[in-house]
Amino acid sequence: MMWTVTTLSKTCKMYQPKTISAKEMKADGEYVVYGANGIIGKYDKYNHEEPQLLITCRGATCGSVNVSTPFSWINGNAMVIQPDTSKVSLRYMEYLFKGGIDLSRAITGSAQPQITRQSLNDITFSYPSLLEQRSIVARLDAAFAQIDSVIESVQRSIEYLEGFFEN
Repeated sequence: MMWTVTTLSKTCKMYQPKTISAKEMKADGEYVVYGANGIIGKYDKYNHEEPQLLITCRGATCGSVNVSTPFSWINGNAMVIQPDTSKVSLRYMEYLFKGGIDLSRAITGSAQPQITRQSLNDITFSYPSLLEQRSIVARLDAAFAQIDSVIESVQRSIEYLEGFFEN
């Protein structure tokens, strides 16, 4: 099967949304607010209806990946990466950003690391057909589910042995 080689700027819309301050957030808000590293509060409005791929673009965790929930507010400390889903699925892009794309070239600054849209534009990646992407994502999901299951099993065994040795 033929894979397409492209750049982020040719295949994805990338932007940082409007930021709301902590003072503007509402404790009883209906919608979650995403900051650089995940959920940081609630608000009474949303700025994204669909799940979005988010990349931390400032600070020590620069390059970390999150996917928002539907109907959420995304703050500007996260870069939204919207792939052209007629070519590349969101889940495939999520896995690419978690290991298949080297973001270290896009990070600038040492005292305050950051990623800008400009620094992401020319990063290259490749993708197969959407059908093959779904297959790859399904295999990765299954592998990570097995890993999680083994970790849980090991944790239960550790807890059991700790209890056994205490008695």
